[in-house]
Amino acid sequence: MNNPAMSRRPDADRAWQTMAHFVIDHRGPWRRALMARTGLPFTHVRLLRRLRGGPLSISDLAEAAAIDPPAATVAVTALQRDGLVQRSVDPTNRRRKVVSLTDAGHELVDEAMRTDDPAPPNFDALDDTQIAQLSALLAILADDTT
Repeated sequence: MNNPAMSRRPDADRAWQTMAHFVIDHRGPWRRALMARTGLPFTHVRLLRRLRGGPLSISDLAEAAAIDPPAATVAVTALQRDGLVQRSVDPTNRRRKVVSLTDAGHELVDEAMRTDDPAPPNFDALDDTQIAQLSALLAILADDTT
C-alpha cells in the first residue's frame, strides 16, 4: 500500500472507493446549480467554504481544497477582486499572509449552501430503515472525535 493514510483493510478501502465514486458520479447537477446560483467556478466556492472555519494561509487553503498553491493564489486574487475574501498579515508570523472571508463572502457561502441537493434516484432502492442505517453510519464516519 503506497498511501499510509489509506486503511489497512481492503474491504474498508473498497467501501470508501465505491462511496467516493458514487458521490462524484452523482454530484454534477448540484455543482451546476451551485455555480449558476453564485456565478462562480466550483473551485472558488470550495475555497470559500474552506474559509468558513477561519483564516488560512494560501498553502493551507490549497491543501484543504485539494488544489495546488498557484491555482489557489489565482482564485484568491479573483475572490479578493470580487470583495469575497481579504488577505492580511498573519499575527503569528508576520512574513505570512492569511486569507479570510469578508461579510460578502460569508453571505455568498451561506446563499450557496442553500442550493437544493436532493439524493439521486438510486436512493429510491433503499427503504426507510436502510436510509436510517446509512445516515447513522455516515454520522459515525463524519465524527472527528473518533
